Amino acid sequence: MAKKLGSDYRLFVRASDGTSFNQPAGQGNLTINRSKAFSSSATKDAEGVDTQSPGLRTLSIKQDLVPDLPDANGYTRLETLDKSNATEIIQVRKKPFAASDTVFECSMYTALDNSDYEQGSSVKVGLTFQPAAQPTIDALA
Repeated sequence: MAKKLGSDYRLFVRASDGTSFNQPAGQGNLTINRSKAFSSSATKDAEGVDTQSPGLRTLSIKQDLVPDLPDANGYTRLETLDKSNATEIIQVRKKPFAASDTVFECSMYTALDNSDYEQGSSVKVGLTFQPAAQPTIDALA
């Protein structure tokens, strides 16, 4: 049985002029989180167990990078989006990574989470993307 490979999926960010998408250089782990919120449906007369009803999903994407600079259309673009709090279209594409290979697309906010400056190691950064709208493509669901 064939297995899916994590390296067959990459993140792309739309260019500032809106005409193309670029891969940030130095991509590492890519994680898409889809947690579901639950709300209590218990009543006072139903003691013992708090029953739950499903609610909305919380979607986020985490991308680990070892920035390979200069990368004006990749990492530097993401830094700019983080500082400006602007939304941008983020895509996840499956190998061979052409526009027709897009499996996820959504307008998202960018957050530069952390930067690790470990002695003797390459600088590592983590980014989180939160949706500003519903995904327009979501073949990963």
